[in-house]
Amino acid sequence: MKTVIRTVLVLAVGGFLIGTGTAMAETLQEAVKSVLQSNPEVTSAAYNRLGRDEEVRQAMADFFPKLDTALSAGYISQNNPDNTSFRPRTATIRATQNVFRGGATLSETNRQKARVASQAYTTQATSLYQALLACRMYLNYLRAVEQDDLAKENVTIHERLYDQIKLRSRAGVDRRVDLEQITARLALAKSNLIVTAANVENAKTDYQAVMGYMPGTLVKPAPFDKEIPASIQEAEKESLSNHPQLKSAKADIDARKFQHKTAKALTYPVIDVSAEYTWGDDINGPINFYHYQDWFSVNAMMRFNIFNGWYDQARIKETAYLINEAEEIAKKTERQTVQAVRLAYEAYKADDRRITQLEQYMTSTGMAADAYISQWSIGRRTLFDVLDTSAERITAKSDLINAQYDKMYDSLRVLQNMGKLLTVLGLSYPEESKVEYAGRIKEVKPKE
Repeated sequence: MKTVIRTVLVLAVGGFLIGTGTAMAETLQEAVKSVLQSNPEVTSAAYNRLGRDEEVRQAMADFFPKLDTALSAGYISQNNPDNTSFRPRTATIRATQNVFRGGATLSETNRQKARVASQAYTTQATSLYQALLACRMYLNYLRAVEQDDLAKENVTIHERLYDQIKLRSRAGVDRRVDLEQITARLALAKSNLIVTAANVENAKTDYQAVMGYMPGTLVKPAPFDKEIPASIQEAEKESLSNHPQLKSAKADIDARKFQHKTAKALTYPVIDVSAEYTWGDDINGPINFYHYQDWFSVNAMMRFNIFNGWYDQARIKETAYLINEAEEIAKKTERQTVQAVRLAYEAYKADDRRITQLEQYMTSTGMAADAYISQWSIGRRTLFDVLDTSAERITAKSDLINAQYDKMYDSLRVLQNMGKLLTVLGLSYPEESKVEYAGRIKEVKPKE
């Protein structure tokens, strides 16, 4: 029985330790998810979206009646013709409803809804940018760690050669100059190790600046090559269809068009109806025989501005120009979107071709380095040849590591510019990024 209990405890503790180790290892998806939930850039954009929701409610307020109440009380002392005093008191409640103002309320409500959509898309674009930045910090840290491991390997190789040369030099097999040469190369390798170790610390700091915490054990992600379109034209097409920054610019055009319609409403009359009930006491002083009074009134009023210094006409022209401005901004955004996705795609393809050559380069330099070491041991190669080929192999490995991480990051850039980065990572935009607005004005306002 004790043996069984001991076995169960060992398995339980082992499982706990394994589970703890797994929990400490952070994946790329988990890192990006953390950024979407806590990064100030994303959360501030989300709060802006929530604020614009309230602006919609403010614009819709004119659809509903306004209910006001007024209370007053005072004291009046009268000396002429009679020496008397009285205390007038009134209570009034009034309901006012706008009936017509040229469609301004509806236009302003739709404008605010378009602004909500614009900010929701901006929140999506901010999420994509911060997600890509998180991916960059994640990959940079892994790259720095691999380069540091390679630098440690380089030091180990030089230390091994140093020990061999030292023994051979003492035995009189090698010249003294060989020992000096390997000593210098070992010092250089250790110097490079100091640099790579510093790069790891810098990568940790950059990681914390974006994520909000220091990196633990990170899991190297699998390549995203299968998600990349076969041609640059496909990537460009998807970018123009899906990128939220372009959608935000188009929603801004709608907002400007509704703003123009709101401005045109200034040329229409405003019609309001109101109902009022008033209670009063001593309102007219001593001439009020009955003292207490109350009355109910209903009123309709139309207001129409005849002249206000050409303000209305200037406002209408201003909003028309603002439409043209928004359209030009959208065109610029479209060009930038196309440029970004093309640059990312071309960089990705160049990385792919470069990796093929670097893999061949690393294989060849590795074989040459091994052959030179074998030939040096029998006196057919100099130490200088061995050190040079060993250094070339380390350089080839370093270049290949950089190229592999460059390719992975550029593939993520392509996905980000296509608006698909979070989808590929299995993540969703923040709740505030949801868009229910589909656009209501399709015609383009001609330039004036």
